[in-house]
Amino acid sequence: MPISVNHYGAGLTNGTIKLADANEYDINAVVTAEGDPQVDDVAINGDDELKATFYYNRREELTINANGLSFDVIQAITGNTVNSSAGGLDVALGTDSENNPPFVELKADTTAKDSLGVSVTLYKTWHKVQIKTVKITQAQGAEFSIEMTGVAYQTSLDIVGGDLATKRVATVEATY
Repeated sequence: MPISVNHYGAGLTNGTIKLADANEYDINAVVTAEGDPQVDDVAINGDDELKATFYYNRREELTINANGLSFDVIQAITGNTVNSSAGGLDVALGTDSENNPPFVELKADTTAKDSLGVSVTLYKTWHKVQIKTVKITQAQGAEFSIEMTGVAYQTSLDIVGGDLATKRVATVEATY
């Protein structure tokens, strides 16, 4: 079967958080998972002209939005323990453990087709992510929502320690 290099998709269908112990958690009701590429640079000036620019510290600033609350995801990204009782569940937010949150892997997938009409799934996986903030919004006439922001760093290993082919921030793939 020929494989196309052109793919077209629409709609985020799932998002997951994976820990170093290989446990994976579904981001309930995920709406968006967006990475904004960032890079630092040093410009080398010469006599009346710019000679070169060197780039370093590649990363992506992430924003993940969901319309549902997954306590296991909150526990995974903050390092805070979910407590359960006969009355329900609770997890602390804004704790000191969030000053150095655990690294996680974030994966987002989209249903797609290739240019030959074959169904595929498009994935973007950020391999080494720290979630910086968790913002919960509750408003009349609007769905409950959660927004997580973080940074995806360059790495040569996936979250469970497996070698990646090259050092990278993320991997985009199409799976048939």
